[in-house]
Amino acid sequence: MNSMKKLVFPGLTLVLFGLALTGCPKAKGPTPEAAVAEPTEVATPVASGVPTVDVGSDWGTAPGFLDTVTFHYMKAELTAESRASLKKNAGVLKTILKASSGVKIRVEGHCDDRGTLEYNMALGQRRAKVVRDYYATLGISKSALDTISYGEERPLCTEMTEDCWARNRRSETTLKSATPVQIPLPK
Repeated sequence: MNSMKKLVFPGLTLVLFGLALTGCPKAKGPTPEAAVAEPTEVATPVASGVPTVDVGSDWGTAPGFLDTVTFHYMKAELTAESRASLKKNAGVLKTILKASSGVKIRVEGHCDDRGTLEYNMALGQRRAKVVRDYYATLGISKSALDTISYGEERPLCTEMTEDCWARNRRSETTLKSATPVQIPLPK
């Protein structure tokens, strides 16, 4: 089963990449300048130099603001390094929740592709739960946090090396809002 996924995923990726490059055929003739739309802003501009987090209407990470936590092989325990990252994340999450109560937080658990699908889904859920529970000890309400396991289904890396497997054994904190918002963060 795992070898089939390794063959199908790269092929599908190439097909989708090819479609993205070719795009739709262009209309013939000049485009009137009046028809060119001005871009609309998603949020109120923030003073330059102030860091902001853009939260969209789909689940997404906030790279640079929220750290990814990694785990040891077949483990769902937090290391000292993981706890430090989650403390930093908790400060950012508290600021985000204070600025916009409509933002939802989800902790995603991920695994490498060794083990059965069922085992990896359960392990991913344990990883997400341990991060959620640690956030709760840091003062973030459990009711503000959701968890999901993707098991081995969303790898960052597909090589069969220890370094690659280690990158896939992770938990990510993702955000979403009913409408996109831009939240300024203290420096």
